[in-house]
Amino acid sequence: MPLPERTVLTEDESIVTVANFLSPEECEALIRQTLAEGYQDAPITTFRGFAMRPDIRNNTRVMKDDTVMAGRLWERMKGFVPVHHWRIGTWRAHGLNERFRYYRYTESQYFKWHSDGPFIRSPEELSLFTAMVYLNDGFEGGTTDFQSGTSVAPRRGMLLLFEHSLMHQGAPVLRGHKYVLRTDVMFRR
Repeated sequence: MPLPERTVLTEDESIVTVANFLSPEECEALIRQTLAEGYQDAPITTFRGFAMRPDIRNNTRVMKDDTVMAGRLWERMKGFVPVHHWRIGTWRAHGLNERFRYYRYTESQYFKWHSDGPFIRSPEELSLFTAMVYLNDGFEGGTTDFQSGTSVAPRRGMLLLFEHSLMHQGAPVLRGHKYVLRTDVMFRR
């Protein structure tokens, strides 16, 4: 497998990709595991809790808590996480949220414009960045687009790190199926 390759897409390091973060075999194993668990319709999170809003989001997901995997992926990821971004300040990245969300997008499925909220474990620990890994190729569409104009074309095994507050969308898949792993980078002060 080729070595991971980090690319900074914005001057302030708010969007970063890492090609070859996971191997094709690792990606395939995660897809198989989640298919066996069964994908469910994915709600959106609102100020009042969860809500089904297919006009905003119509993909499916599997949610799974896995502290062992969080530790293992963090060891691989920690050298790629932005450390000079203005929002970080006195916060220091220290790990991943153990809650993994696996998304499946079939033809015409999307997640329209939104920003990701932080996971707040305590006043001293919260998430500031989203970590997504694209698990497959072989589909059309499904880019991750940012309101700033940056667009990321999914590639199997590629990690995408971005600041939670950035407006973004999962553009519709035009053909095939798209699989994504998503979690959060946790920070402490």
